[in-house]
Amino acid sequence: MRRYAWGLSIIAVVVVAAAIIARPVGAASGENGGGGFSPAALGATTRGVVYYTAAINADGSVAACFLCNKTNTLHVSTGTYQVAFNNGNITANSGYSRWVQVDTLTTGTISNVSCTTADRFGVTSAVWVQCFNGMTGAVTDTSFFLYIAR
Repeated sequence: MRRYAWGLSIIAVVVVAAAIIARPVGAASGENGGGGFSPAALGATTRGVVYYTAAINADGSVAACFLCNKTNTLHVSTGTYQVAFNNGNITANSGYSRWVQVDTLTTGTISNVSCTTADRFGVTSAVWVQCFNGMTGAVTDTSFFLYIAR
C-alpha cells in the first residue's frame, strides 16, 4: 500500500510540473507585476531582433541610423533626447525593448556617463533618453547608440 501511495505522489508531481511548463506565456494572473502591460502583447512576435538603431551625437543630431525619423529626433534639454523612428508604436507595452550604449561615435572613451530610456509620452514612435554624469548625478550631454528590438 505504501508503494502505491508513493507512486501516486510521483505521478501527481509530474502532472503538475507538466501543466506549469506547458502553460502559455502570460497565463498566470499578476505575472506582469502590475507594470501596466499585458504579457500577451509580448507574445509570439517578440524575438529579440533589432529593428531600429540610431547613433546620436551629443547635440541631438543624428550621426547615422536605420529607420529613424531624423526630423523628430531632438535634443530636448541638457542630457535629454527624443529619438524618433518610422513606426507608429514602439512602446514597451507593444513589446519593444530598447537599450542605449554611451558611445563616442568616433575614437576615444567616455567615462562615468550612463543613460536611461523610457517611452516618450504622447509620441509612441519615439524613445525618451536621458543621460547622467555618474560622479555628480547631473544630466549631461553625450553621444550614444540606441537599439530597438522586438
